Amino acid sequence: MKLNMRLLAEYFQQYRRFQRNARLYLINSVLSGVTGGILLVLYNLYLVSLGYKADFVGLVLFMGTLGAGLAIFPAGICIDRFSSKAILIWSNALIGVAGAGQILFRQPVPLLVSAFLAGIGLAFILVINAPFLTRNSTPEERAHLFSLNISLGLITLVLGEVIGGALPGWFRSLSWLMAPLPGWANGALASQPGPRSYQLALLFAGLIAAPSFIPLLMLSGGRPERREVGDERGTRAAQAPTPHTTTAPAPTERTAQMVVPAMDMEKPLHVPTMERVGKLVRSPFFVFALVYGLTGAGAGFFIPYFNIYFVQHLGASPFLFGLIDGGANAITALTTVLAPLLAARVGRTTTIVLTRIVSIPLLLTIGLTGILPLAALLYLFRQGTMDMAAGVLQVYSMEVVPEKYRGVANSGYQAAFQVPNALTTPLGGLLIVSVGYPAIFLIGACCYVLTIVLLWVKLGRKL
Repeated sequence: MKLNMRLLAEYFQQYRRFQRNARLYLINSVLSGVTGGILLVLYNLYLVSLGYKADFVGLVLFMGTLGAGLAIFPAGICIDRFSSKAILIWSNALIGVAGAGQILFRQPVPLLVSAFLAGIGLAFILVINAPFLTRNSTPEERAHLFSLNISLGLITLVLGEVIGGALPGWFRSLSWLMAPLPGWANGALASQPGPRSYQLALLFAGLIAAPSFIPLLMLSGGRPERREVGDERGTRAAQAPTPHTTTAPAPTERTAQMVVPAMDMEKPLHVPTMERVGKLVRSPFFVFALVYGLTGAGAGFFIPYFNIYFVQHLGASPFLFGLIDGGANAITALTTVLAPLLAARVGRTTTIVLTRIVSIPLLLTIGLTGILPLAALLYLFRQGTMDMAAGVLQVYSMEVVPEKYRGVANSGYQAAFQVPNALTTPLGGLLIVSVGYPAIFLIGACCYVLTIVLLWVKLGRKL
């Protein structure tokens, strides 16, 4: 308990030292996280309540991911050239408008189109995240900023999931909301109580998201004029003070003595193409791109269907799943905050590899058991182990790339994740309809095992 309070106090002090843009960005993440949690729990269940099966749910998710995948590289170019403030405001506005379409439309084509547009807006949010936080932080505070951003998002996501799980039942209990609609409202809201209760809950989520625009409007538009000595050669996140100490890093931090070679993007154009391709393939950037790609492929098979799996297959209520998923995200938030501490002691690659190894048997047991209490218990810890080192991975993958190329590099990482994810998500829905749930969990686990092998073989000896 004392350690937890000490960590919270240290992170609060660290937050006060962050640059103004970084603090405003964190506030935006907090305000929008509740909405994200409600959508995460309810949207797939809303589609199922309309009569759609898992294969169409997968198609809707595919269109969203396809929109994000096609916009990834244009987003990276825009982020390197234009104001971060404008990009954040307009991308959030696009997500808001398209999101309203996803809730109000009930026919297949409008649902697919609105999902595609929302994906385009999401691409800009995904790509701008790491470069924006890197640009608005010093090397010493960067690991904590990335981890705190993830943790705060997860904490508010938990709140949203708990609220989201309870809202449909509450709305359905209000007879005046479930009463027959006047003619002018029939086109906007569903006539059946089940779908309408989900619609009202999702619309409520949209109202919660509105204040998140305020901190975006308060951002400064230009880039901070700050020189980061040695940053292009890969400043180590492990050099930052750990949450429980204000002194120099411990002697056991072997990573603090090493510089990971940055991806060589400064070669002149006359260098032979095959030589440039060979150097790219051997670079840490390419390794991380493969890791993101395999992770995206594995996640696409089963992550979008967890709520349907628990509610439709294991018999949980939406409220119970909201509590389970919220608890899992709460544990993930805690483990993410502790990740820089672990990385400082055992190294970044070891941290990523070990935490992912622990998650594999948990995932397989969840997918192969038909026992709700067991699946719920293990679900609480699977995400926390798999995603614990997400902030460490983000920092590491950014620091192997020169600063002026980080927008494009992060576009590459996001594309590497989103494209396989877009392809495997509808495949997951088809597998559920045709052969059942176990297949998607087995295939996803295989993809995750490949990321572990790749990281250890290619980068394990560098740390």
